[in-house]
Amino acid sequence: MPAKRTSKIAGRFGPRYGSSLRKKWSEIMEKRYSDHTCPVCKTTGKVYRVASGIWSCRKCGSKWAGQAYTPS
Repeated sequence: MPAKRTSKIAGRFGPRYGSSLRKKWSEIMEKRYSDHTCPVCKTTGKVYRVASGIWSCRKCGSKWAGQAYTPS
């Protein structure tokens, strides 16, 4: 029986660091890189993270503070 494959995000760690930590890491990164909505112009998919907790919109240029991995 072959070993279970990890997700592509956490797959770079290989067999290191344990399965529970890799699962938590992949959940956090999936939230971070998913499509987010700008609270100013309501555009989806143009929001990106500038730094930890600082988010910006490529369409309207607004910046705001949010959580570390999600802009809410």
